[in-house]
Amino acid sequence: MKGLRAVLLTYCFTVFLSQAADGAQVGTSAVTFRFQEIDEIAITGSPLLTISSAVAGQEPQPVVDTSSTYSISTNGTNKRITASISRSMPPHTTLEIQLEDPGSGTSMGFVTLSTVAADVVTGISRAAAANRTITYRFSATTAAGILTKACTVTLTLSD
Repeated sequence: MKGLRAVLLTYCFTVFLSQAADGAQVGTSAVTFRFQEIDEIAITGSPLLTISSAVAGQEPQPVVDTSSTYSISTNGTNKRITASISRSMPPHTTLEIQLEDPGSGTSMGFVTLSTVAADVVTGISRAAAANRTITYRFSATTAAGILTKACTVTLTLSD
């Protein structure tokens, strides 16, 4: 008896709804949506790398700075980050960079910077990562003399 009552109640409800909808107007619209390729990278920090001492009889030890970070957003696949500097390093000096991977991809470890872009992270796919560590390492031999120079480091996120 309960089953019959439920069926009759469902039938009546369905008839009521279909009659209410008979006088309704219906409109439709085609919606197109697109998610275009996104490749964004941002850098924070301006480190000062100073070698100020050495053990007597030895070349100075490199100095390291980890105060800079980068953030990326990409919905692409197999992306890479390259790094370059705006001017050549002075003789007997080396500037290296290492980027923490952004959750996907592979960091190349320490890479020597030059005016020619070099891969620092490869194989990045669909990543949104903030505040990933950039490590700079500066080394010089005593043959470099006394100097103060600056350069601009450029990170590029691309295919």
